[in-house]
Amino acid sequence: MPGLLTLLVVAGVLLVLLLAGVLVHGATHPPRHGAGYAVARGLPVDPGDLGLAFDSWQFDVPGACLPVWEIAGEPGAPALTAVLLHGWGQSRVDMLETARRWRTRAARVVAYDLRGHGDATGGSSRIGCGEERDLLVLLERLGPGPFVLVGFSMGATIAIRAAATAEAGDRIAGVVVRAIYDEISGSLPRRLRSRDLPARPMTDLALAWLAFRGIRPRSARTSAPALRCPLLVIHGTDDTIAPLGEAEALAAAAPNGTLHRVDGATHSDLERVGRAGQDEAIDAFLVRLRTPVEGSAQYERNSTSHSGGA
Repeated sequence: MPGLLTLLVVAGVLLVLLLAGVLVHGATHPPRHGAGYAVARGLPVDPGDLGLAFDSWQFDVPGACLPVWEIAGEPGAPALTAVLLHGWGQSRVDMLETARRWRTRAARVVAYDLRGHGDATGGSSRIGCGEERDLLVLLERLGPGPFVLVGFSMGATIAIRAAATAEAGDRIAGVVVRAIYDEISGSLPRRLRSRDLPARPMTDLALAWLAFRGIRPRSARTSAPALRCPLLVIHGTDDTIAPLGEAEALAAAAPNGTLHRVDGATHSDLERVGRAGQDEAIDAFLVRLRTPVEGSAQYERNSTSHSGGA
């Protein structure tokens, strides 16, 4: 009997370790939303399928190569560059409708695949823990700005941390984030529980495993006080992956933060619920940015000459 009990304990420990390993691999190797994904679901494959003029290119970062769509804004759009950052398990394909809406708000709209996502090649995902360095490389490639960073979920945390760095300088005019969570150590177990899957102790072991690989959770809220630009946080009241309280704390921590609540919206349907109210909040936010930005030499440098399509 003691031998059987020992065997069961060992088997249980091995099972937990195996599940933690599967969790780590799944987190760093998310589903790929490329052209095949879009075709299978009847979605647009690229901006051209929406009738949008665009350029397609890529840029290198340490260990990876990230593809980019640079989309022309509508004539007369403000001389801003909107940079879109998708969430975990998504890609620039999932941001096409967002890109279409932003064409009236910016002279050019840029969407790219985060490392380990979409058509990116090379390195695996770091689950938002360090990808702000990739974003800063992209901003250097795009020119002096000014930029508005537009992030969803994991992409939102990356946008906050990039804008809070000294390297960002004054090139970022504003940040708009939607369905943001504070850090992966909280959102990961909540995501598992939302699927009726057990979380602990697998998530604890997975986070320790990730930390051993140099992937450590980073708090968006603790980065927010360093923001030198206005912040708009859009969040659903029924979000169980990223609780509303985290969004409220983030907006309060930023020197110039605003929170727009979307009643009844969850993490997965925020892009569809309360769309009109979200658009009004974004447009009002951009009006706040425009007056000080348009009078600056930096604003004038980002001319509509960037809006040529493919």
